[in-house]
Amino acid sequence: MQKPRRPTLQDVASLVGVTKMTVSRYLRNRNRVAKVTGERIQIALDELGYIPNRVPDILSNRASRTLGVVLPSLKHPVFQQVIEGIEKSAAVSGYEVMVAHSGFEAESEEMRIQTLLSFNVDGLILAESEHSERTLKMIETAGIPYVDILDAEEGEHRARVGIDNELAALSMVSLMIERGYKKIICLSAKKGIQTQSKVQGYIMAMEEAGFEPKSLSAKSEVSVSLAKKMTRKVLDRYPETDAFFCTDDELAAGVLLECQNLNISIPDEIGIAGVHALDIGQSLMPRLASIITPDRETGEKAVLSLLAMLQGETLKSEPLEFELDEGETLLQVNDDLSMF
Repeated sequence: MQKPRRPTLQDVASLVGVTKMTVSRYLRNRNRVAKVTGERIQIALDELGYIPNRVPDILSNRASRTLGVVLPSLKHPVFQQVIEGIEKSAAVSGYEVMVAHSGFEAESEEMRIQTLLSFNVDGLILAESEHSERTLKMIETAGIPYVDILDAEEGEHRARVGIDNELAALSMVSLMIERGYKKIICLSAKKGIQTQSKVQGYIMAMEEAGFEPKSLSAKSEVSVSLAKKMTRKVLDRYPETDAFFCTDDELAAGVLLECQNLNISIPDEIGIAGVHALDIGQSLMPRLASIITPDRETGEKAVLSLLAMLQGETLKSEPLEFELDEGETLLQVNDDLSMF
């Protein structure tokens, strides 16, 4: 079966009564063409079913106007918000986005980046803090910029956009300690969002207060069902536990549900706090205490940073602001703190 002939720029131009250059200029940046002309061109594009051909630009080593994004997961709400921010900001700037996920595996990230580079993307947005030597070598060979997202510390000499997860965790755990909790256990999952930085913040807060940090970590991705099992393990192993700091709200939600199953009063007997202020935690009763993270803004800022680097700018780490939402799962200042 012979493939149908694809409409060309000349076909569109002839239908509208303009030059190929005008149509090409419209496709690159709609704002560079008069509004009425642009509307006529768009009608012709839709009528003909025109599909842009980027091969010539790629073969001539010009910009593909495409950004590659590699995320560890596509199902977590945080990554969904990040993608929305990336696509919104990229569209405004006239860029397309190619998204892949790595499943929290370094080898998989290598493969996804290799594939994206083969399509001659102009830049990369990556969501893991560390990358393999091969990954970095491939990016260096391609000669394109990349931005790491979802974790950033002030003063780092690399392009990173996100909150300072270590500081955020330290701030939340310090708040829990102020509320009178002393036997705080950290629940985490290795296949989670910047887990290591969050755990380190927890450890710092506990040690600064003179308390012993204790944690339980799972090798899998975060989930409510996982957290329910982890909660039982913690309470069996450390029955004196008076609070849980969870590196993700899905874990915190599982803790809350399991405590309710065990008829444990929240927050009087056990306090709970999570990260990311997810809908699941905000919908539970009592409402989870959590760290509000600017996920959509992270995606938007990452694109702007990448475009600045494409223009030759040298960027440093850009920490974004976070907020602590005390929710209803932590004791308040005037409550009776007689747990021990």
